Amino acid sequence: MKIWTKYSLGIILFILILAGFAGCEKKEGILPETAVKITEYYPNSGKEGTLVTIVGEGFGTTLEAYKATVNGKDATVISATATAIVVRMPTGGNTGKLVLSYNNQIMDVGTYTYQDLSVRQVFPANGPAGSQIRIGGTGFGSVSNPAEVFINEKKALVVSISDTLIVAEVPNEAGSGSVIVKVDGMNAKGQTFTYQAIKGIKPLTGGKDTRVVISGEGFEQLTTNNIVEFNGKKAVVVESAPERLVVKVPDGVTTGPLSVNINNQKTIGPSFTVVDKPVIQTVTPLSGPKGAQMTISGSLFSKELDENQVYINNILIPLTSANEAELKLTVPGGTGSGVIRVVVNDQVSNGPQFKDQNLGITAMTPDNGLTGTSVTIKGTGFSTTASENKVYFNGVLSMVKTATENSLVLEAPIGLSTGNVKVVVGAQEALAPQLFKRAGVMTLAGGPSSNIFAGYMSAIATDQQGNIYVTDTNNKQVKKITAAGAVSILQVNGTDAVFVKPYGIVIDKQNTIYVSDQGTNQVIKITSGGQRTVHTSGFAPGHMSIDDAGNLYVNINGFAAGVNKVNPTGNYSKINGTGWVTTRTVVDALGNYYYPDQNAISGNGLMRRGTDGITMNAWVGFSDAGYADGIGSAARFQGISSVVLFEGRTIFATDNFNYALREIDVSTRRVSTIFKANNRGYVDGSLVESRFGALADMAMDKNGNIYILDPDNKAIRKVFLK
Repeated sequence: MKIWTKYSLGIILFILILAGFAGCEKKEGILPETAVKITEYYPNSGKEGTLVTIVGEGFGTTLEAYKATVNGKDATVISATATAIVVRMPTGGNTGKLVLSYNNQIMDVGTYTYQDLSVRQVFPANGPAGSQIRIGGTGFGSVSNPAEVFINEKKALVVSISDTLIVAEVPNEAGSGSVIVKVDGMNAKGQTFTYQAIKGIKPLTGGKDTRVVISGEGFEQLTTNNIVEFNGKKAVVVESAPERLVVKVPDGVTTGPLSVNINNQKTIGPSFTVVDKPVIQTVTPLSGPKGAQMTISGSLFSKELDENQVYINNILIPLTSANEAELKLTVPGGTGSGVIRVVVNDQVSNGPQFKDQNLGITAMTPDNGLTGTSVTIKGTGFSTTASENKVYFNGVLSMVKTATENSLVLEAPIGLSTGNVKVVVGAQEALAPQLFKRAGVMTLAGGPSSNIFAGYMSAIATDQQGNIYVTDTNNKQVKKITAAGAVSILQVNGTDAVFVKPYGIVIDKQNTIYVSDQGTNQVIKITSGGQRTVHTSGFAPGHMSIDDAGNLYVNINGFAAGVNKVNPTGNYSKINGTGWVTTRTVVDALGNYYYPDQNAISGNGLMRRGTDGITMNAWVGFSDAGYADGIGSAARFQGISSVVLFEGRTIFATDNFNYALREIDVSTRRVSTIFKANNRGYVDGSLVESRFGALADMAMDKNGNIYILDPDNKAIRKVFLK
């Protein structure tokens, strides 16, 4: 038996290692592992000496290993990379097959035509419809017919032409393909042109970090070769393919068009609208069992179902429907209790907590009222024994009158204030989806059977102490009503103030009262100290408003008679304004003048005259009467009689013939409804229950309470909004 020593074993191991190195050594002349593929060659025609580029992948790079022939005649290979081979066409050659070989591996390239016409370069070789390309070559000139250019077989518009250069415009929907020039029966093919187009983006709205998918064609495979901008702001491309890009919206983005730039060729796409994160206003129910139908109300949701996501306790829940203001889903059960999160186009908002339990509140009707208002609470998991259901209005207990498993009926308790409504059954608690607001209507003074006021009252105002003043026109008096509802006649130096036909009234911050007396064509000024003077005269005054500087805006009695602006010294000048004497106007802190205009838009919209004197018609509303909430001219009114401004950001308007009180956000021009009745009447109670004979003039105290003149009921009605 042969004995192997450690030395002989070492020699054998060394030989094996050397053999391994030898086996690993790359041999010249062997094609790379990537399969050889020819994608295009250009130009396909020209004279002797023309350089033809063969484009593809998997080429060897050893120049000496290549051989090329044209119709059997040797051509010269002058450069070689893994993706492109350049061959010079031989002198004395003839039209025929261009063949390339590498270490005897033969590759048929295509036909090369010897002719004067040749397309040697296309620049740029990519771009969108409408962009221009420069085609360099020879033989473009013709004395018979001008040269024609085709991109992917679609004819392009030739902008200019010489024997060696053509400028052409890329046609719509050209697609990607070869650039071909046709002259005098000859065809010449150049390199492939990549057509760029953006077919759509999704989503069309969002904000910072929203992921946007851009669909189209002609995009680069390498992400860094696609430059995407949102209204000029560069974004990060996170995924790329020839027909699809995924990008992340950059910080500081503004609304405007999206663009894709490839090789300095820019394609403009749709506009991307920047919106804030979604707003969650109410969620109902805030607790409940499997199968409960949840509704999330708010704003800035997407109407596209797949652009909204809702999570309960970090568990994604499928949506059943979606629009801009409402999302709906079915509670799956088993989520556990946790935060409700809404994600719209990667914009995230956290909502309230949801409790995974049997007890839940789905609805509360009404959601506003005063003490004694009957309230019905709908939901699940209530006890059928009324006393076993504890209901708290902002901490104040209310006795349940009747109860079923899904319904509770009770009254808003004494000591009511705005706040949460909570139902407690055993060890479980559930919150109502919205606050119960101490809101509603009560009669402060007067009424249909009262003789405190005459049948016609025209204007109302409040002082700094919360007292109300009303022009009791047919009684030729101004009545003062305290916050408690006590009524007296306005006095001057201890005696009742007498007027001929008092109409409009305003009160400044110093409690100076101004009364327009149509019977004397005067505006009367009464100071807080009781001094009475004629502030201005010489025209028939109607309703009035006052700005922070003490200027009065006095409607001139008569249809479309205009407005006089009266300065603190009593001098006046005429300005554009309301065309209807019976409408109350308002001026904001910047001097913008808002007024219903009967003459221009039939009192069915609100106008604004800016500080520069320019009138903007139909600031909100439209000439056509109707009823609709919305923004700007999308809103509809039916006879605005009075407007007041609250804290510089909200205008309240009495919409008389809709029996409604409307709210207008000054910054957005969005109109919404505080309350609306279906008919006239006289009912105090919640905002839903209340009825008015007429919603005429209106005033507001510093606490935000609204006082509406209801002359048809001979009453002053107080509206609580909080």
